[in-house]
Amino acid sequence: MKDLRNHIKKCIKKQGVIKASELVARFKISRQAMHRYIKEMLSEGLLIKQGSSRATAHYLYNSPLAIKKYRSKNVSFRKRCLLKGLEEDSVFQKMEEQSGLFSSLAVKAKASLRYAFTEMLNNAIDHSGSKFADIVVNVNKRTASFDIRDNGVGMFANIMSKNELNNEMEAVQDILKGKNTTMPERHSGEGIFFTSKVAELFVMESHRKKVTINNRNNDVYVEDRRMLKGTSVHFEISVDSKTEVTNIFKAFTNESFTFDKSRINVRLFDSGEAYMSRSQAKRLLHSLENFKKVVLDFNGIDTIGQAFADEVFRVFKKLHPDIVIEPVNCGENVQFMIGHVNS
Repeated sequence: MKDLRNHIKKCIKKQGVIKASELVARFKISRQAMHRYIKEMLSEGLLIKQGSSRATAHYLYNSPLAIKKYRSKNVSFRKRCLLKGLEEDSVFQKMEEQSGLFSSLAVKAKASLRYAFTEMLNNAIDHSGSKFADIVVNVNKRTASFDIRDNGVGMFANIMSKNELNNEMEAVQDILKGKNTTMPERHSGEGIFFTSKVAELFVMESHRKKVTINNRNNDVYVEDRRMLKGTSVHFEISVDSKTEVTNIFKAFTNESFTFDKSRINVRLFDSGEAYMSRSQAKRLLHSLENFKKVVLDFNGIDTIGQAFADEVFRVFKKLHPDIVIEPVNCGENVQFMIGHVNS
């Protein structure tokens, strides 16, 4: 038995990557017996499993040379998870142990992927109300990505309902503000915000809205889509990414570890109405009193109303003198109105 195991190990080492069915045919033993040998070698760290089902699984010898050869191939993992009682970190750990999916990732890239994956799966567990979540992870020569899809209440609809907002566009605004959660006893509300900063590409889709945050070209935009039940998130990062999660935290927190800065792109939330009224301003400013600095991006906004500008740049600042409001990318009309209410 020991000799057979050694022959199997040598065969896999020589070939690099092999399917269990090929080993069964070569050594003329039962499939059950072969899987016992493979299971032993997986638990000892001698092999890495690639592929999420028995039909597609193949086994990679766990050595730097074999892994390097395999890096050029696309590797994927798919799983439907029952959310009740699920622990997000254990899902990531099992993927890593059972498939070697992340063996080609740089240390920092893997840490970023782990952070984002566990944050987004935790969101589905705690907030979605869905029974299941479908998980897809893809790794190729250049990028690592994951998609998590649930059939629950919907990310934007949940925020809209719990925070008594008027529409899902306002919920998008609240999510991108960062420190906002429907379960304050369990979350600080910063997970989605930090995940969006760690990502090179981050996409949130729910109901009729799609939010894309592309940090490769420093762009964020919102678009309408066909009705999607529940929520789908997509996260993508380079396999050799040098982004450090701790540096992202430091960039957006102060020395006492309180979240104190956010960037809000007002142009993204155009629901067909001009920014004119005081009530619109109040909805925009919802929960911003929790922050030290607010950056309002007016790119693409032609004009704003006097009441809107007065509420944001005079009334709110008077009520919260310690909060810095910085308008950026202002056109001539917007700049005039801001100057007018401050004169």
